[in-house]
Amino acid sequence: MNDEKILLVDDEQNVLLAFKRHLHGKFITVTASCSSEGISALKEQGPFAVIVTDFRMPEMNGIQFLSLASQIAPDTVRIMITGYADVNSAIDAVNRGNVFRFLTKPCPSDMFVKAVAAGVEQYRLIKAERELMEKTLKGSIKVLIDILSIVSPFAFGQASRISKLAKKIAERLNIERPFEIELAAMLSQIGCITLPVEIIEKKLKGDTLTINERKMFFEHPLTGKKLLSNIPRLEGTAEAIAYQLKQYDGRGMPNVNLKGNAIPLTSRILKVVIDFDTLKNSGNSDKHIIDKMYKRLGWYDPNVLAALDAELMSIEKGFIVKSIGLMDIMPGKVLADDIRDVSGAVLITKGTEITNVLKIRLFNFARFRTIVEPVKILERKCNDTKASKTTLF
Repeated sequence: MNDEKILLVDDEQNVLLAFKRHLHGKFITVTASCSSEGISALKEQGPFAVIVTDFRMPEMNGIQFLSLASQIAPDTVRIMITGYADVNSAIDAVNRGNVFRFLTKPCPSDMFVKAVAAGVEQYRLIKAERELMEKTLKGSIKVLIDILSIVSPFAFGQASRISKLAKKIAERLNIERPFEIELAAMLSQIGCITLPVEIIEKKLKGDTLTINERKMFFEHPLTGKKLLSNIPRLEGTAEAIAYQLKQYDGRGMPNVNLKGNAIPLTSRILKVVIDFDTLKNSGNSDKHIIDKMYKRLGWYDPNVLAALDAELMSIEKGFIVKSIGLMDIMPGKVLADDIRDVSGAVLITKGTEITNVLKIRLFNFARFRTIVEPVKILERKCNDTKASKTTLF
């Protein structure tokens, strides 16, 4: 018997029993006698490889049911069976419900089984393609992040710091997929690979940029958008990154007529966490920074700023600083202070999460110059049970 499950939906019990009998020993079957039961089964007992539904049912017809089912389980293959050989209904079913097969009653058992088997095979292909796409996407993202960490460690440091904060804010705002906000924050500085390191360092320290430097810096979000927009499934992330410096009242770059909630929510979150991080790098306390941000009327989405305020209060005093030797540093650790060489040059900024690539880079530095030890890292207090694992690679 195959592991895939088949959902059978029909308001006639004898038909359901016949369906189950045809598929017995071949697939796992779940039955529903109406559309509402079918929807519940999709939500509670899925995933299903194939849905087989009748066209004529109470509550809603098969077309309406499959259209709704496609929103709940987009990968599930849909088959419709009916006693009404209506060509227009078949066309409507295919167009609205994205139906894989349209069968008519009475349907010979061998034809029915072949249709379901073909649907299962189609489901396997869809699933394999999605898994390949996800692996490819994840690999592409990791390469981009690793490149950023090597080419522009200051920008990578900021991206690393703001990604976790952005995710926490997204969770406080009850955003359905906070991981996507975290990902956007992690990729938000990718356009900085085209900027001189000195400009990024000046900006992160809060130093004043020249007119030409400002022009170059404010172009990096659009550069980031161009780099990401050609990667499948990152189009939304690319769009959000383009507006990361846009103020809530519509001022700022890019110079387009967009303000308030018309600005993507991810962009509004990025604006808040990026500005907070930049002010933090200037040595300001969290309270001073929040007070300053509240005074910047029109700069930020009030709901996002309030979520940041609440998050900062919840994590205050949640960490301790621990000193370790350079050779003891491990991927996943977060720096409590800058790592510098003996000349005072900053190699990796505080708040950066160490990755495998950064660890290799750091050890390579140590072969040619003396690095100040011990290294200071952040660790959660033992009684802090709210630690969340990193989701990015």
